[in-house]
Amino acid sequence: MRRQVRVRFAPSPTGALHIGGAHTALFNYLFAKRHSGKLILRIEDTDKERSQKIFEKDIKTNLQWLGLKWDEEYYQSKRTTLYKKYLQQLLKKDLAYKKDGAIYFRTPTTGKIVVKDIIRGSVEFDAKEVEDFVIQKSDGGFVFHFVNVIDDWDMKITHIIRGEDHLSNTPKHILLFQALNAPIPEYAHIPLILNADRSKMSKRTGDVNFADYISKGYLPEALINFLVQLGWSDPKGREFFSLKELVNVFELSRVQKAGAVFDLKYLNHVSHHYLSELSIGAYYKLAKPYIPFKGTEAYHKKVLALLKDRAEYLARLPELMSYFYKDLDYDKNLLVFKKSSPAQTITGLSIAIKVLTVISEPSWTEKKLQQILDITATAEGLMPGDIFWPVRVALSGLSGSPSPVELLSALGKKESIKRLEVALKKLD
Repeated sequence: MRRQVRVRFAPSPTGALHIGGAHTALFNYLFAKRHSGKLILRIEDTDKERSQKIFEKDIKTNLQWLGLKWDEEYYQSKRTTLYKKYLQQLLKKDLAYKKDGAIYFRTPTTGKIVVKDIIRGSVEFDAKEVEDFVIQKSDGGFVFHFVNVIDDWDMKITHIIRGEDHLSNTPKHILLFQALNAPIPEYAHIPLILNADRSKMSKRTGDVNFADYISKGYLPEALINFLVQLGWSDPKGREFFSLKELVNVFELSRVQKAGAVFDLKYLNHVSHHYLSELSIGAYYKLAKPYIPFKGTEAYHKKVLALLKDRAEYLARLPELMSYFYKDLDYDKNLLVFKKSSPAQTITGLSIAIKVLTVISEPSWTEKKLQQILDITATAEGLMPGDIFWPVRVALSGLSGSPSPVELLSALGKKESIKRLEVALKKLD
C-alpha cells in the first residue's frame, strides 16, 4: 500500500513568522491536502536561549489567520529522550565519536550523495566534501541536523518541502538517514523569495514579518494567492483562487527552480481585487479600525463606497479619505484647468454655487446633480473644464479623485457649497 503523505512545517520560535516561512507553510499545506495527507507543525525550540513563547504564538496565530490548519503538533524540547536514544546507537556503531566535549557524526570519504529532488531533479554531492559535523554540542544541546532527521523519521514524514537554502544541508541529512537505516523522504526545495534587485529577502532587507502585512490590511485571500504564485503558476493561467480551489490544482511539478521576486505592485493588484469584491457592509467592518476620522457610519460608508476601488490595502484609507474630513490646503492654480483660464474658472465656480444652492436636499443625488451641471454648462456656454474641473478640485483639493457629482453627493449640500465658496475666494 502507498504511504499516506505526511509533510511538516518546522519553524524555530526565535523570531516572528516571516514571509518566507508563510510561503513554505502554504506549499506544505497545499501539497498535503492535495494528496489527502497530514500537515505536522513541529516547533523546533531546542535553542533555549533564543526561543520565546511570544514568537511561537505569533507563528501559530498567523498560520491560523491564513486558514492553514495543521493535523499534529510537536515540540522538539519535549523529545530529548528520543534524541539521546539514537545518539547512543550511532556511538555504538562507531558512526559518531566524541571530541572536545562534543559528539561528531562520522561521514564517508568516498562516493556520491544524490539528492533526488522533485523540483530540481537529481543533485549530486561528493561525499568527501561533507566533513564530519557536530550532532551534539559540548553543552549537551542537540544540533539541528541530527534532531531534524530523527523527527522526520519518527514522525513518518514522506516529503520534505522547504526553502532552496536548505539544499546544501540535505547531504548531511541523507547520510544520517542511511546511518539510522531509516527511509529517506522525498525532497522538494522551493525557490527563495528575492527582493526586486534579486538579492535574497532577509530580516535586514524590506518588510519580511508576516504580521506587518496583516496590520496593513491585506486580506488572507490576497496573501494566499500572492504567496502561492511566488514560484508556482496555474497551468491555465488563472491568478485568483480560494484556498480550496488551490488545493485542487496545486502540484509541485509546477514549481519553478529560479528564485521568486517579491513584487509589491502585484501584491497590491491581488489585494485590490479581493477588497473590491466586498460588499460595502463587509468592507466597512474591515475598514473601521483604520478610519481615524470622526463621522457617522452612514457618512463613512458613503466615502468608502467612492474609495474602495482605489485602496490597494486598508492601511491606505486614512491618506485617501482625509479630504472628506479635513479642511483643504491646495494651490489655487490647481483650480484652473489647462484649457481654461482664471476668469472662466471664476465664472464656472460662481454659476455652480448659484445653481447648486437652489437644489433641495431630497434632490441632492448624483443623477440630479449631473443633470443640473450638464444643463448649466451648456446654457452658459462653458466647457466641462470651466466648471467640472474646478468643482472637483474645490471639493477634494486634488486633480485625481472621484467625479465631481460623486464628491458633491458624498459631502452633502452644506459642506459642498462651503468648499466651493472657499475656492472662489482663493481665486478672487
